[in-house]
Amino acid sequence: MWRNLIKVVGSGIVLVVILIAGVKLLMPKSTANVDAIETASRLHASGNYDRAIEIYEQLLTQGVNDSVVFYNLGNAYYSIGDIGRAVANYNRAAQLDPRDPDIKANLELARGQITEPFIENDPGFIGVLSKITDGWLSVNETAIVALSFWFLAGLLLIGIRYTRDRELRTGFQYATILVILLLLLAGLSLGSRLYVEQSHPEGVVVVPTIAVSSEPNDGFATDLNLSSGAEIRFVETNGAWGRLATPGDSLQNWIPLDTVEMVAALSPGLSLFG
Repeated sequence: MWRNLIKVVGSGIVLVVILIAGVKLLMPKSTANVDAIETASRLHASGNYDRAIEIYEQLLTQGVNDSVVFYNLGNAYYSIGDIGRAVANYNRAAQLDPRDPDIKANLELARGQITEPFIENDPGFIGVLSKITDGWLSVNETAIVALSFWFLAGLLLIGIRYTRDRELRTGFQYATILVILLLLLAGLSLGSRLYVEQSHPEGVVVVPTIAVSSEPNDGFATDLNLSSGAEIRFVETNGAWGRLATPGDSLQNWIPLDTVEMVAALSPGLSLFG
């Protein structure tokens, strides 16, 4: 009996340590200086939008990854009529805090100002899986949920292994099946979201208007134009050009990469699909 108890306690401690370590690694680590945010907010309120933008951008160059900064920066860009960068920063804020109603409302408000939006192609079944948790859980939160289900499944398996009561053991078995199914669902959603972010990185047009080309060259402009704020996804790059994801992926639509701001931060020196 004592040997089994020691095994249960020891296994539980190991699972708890792994869970705590995983959650700690996945939680956001870089938040902005409150004084800097308050200063920028006052500048924004007084109409000094350019200076407010400068402060927020400085915070981001320092490695800050805070939804409040992205949201406020989006507001500042919206105030000066830069819809493209407003949409890009609202999207970044939404990725970190997808349930915030103000972020959602302002993102929709900014989207309403776009005259030439671009309808992206949802990347098939994987795209559907990626949307299971998209909109109410961030990527890190989805990872934490998956880790929590893994932890709970481990505890239930320990209970099955050492429980002698038949009814309780049966209850543990049914609960384990349910938790494993939820773990698979969370894991598939997490994996598909990471895959879509890597294979179809999201960008926002930040120039007033850009003509889409049928080839990665200035001499092949089409009648399709994208305006500032249009949200697109890329499927490949060719030099300074990126090909857009389109319905059925049958069209060759290209735009210069310097007309777009990527929503996800890219490390210096890495290619778009690196």
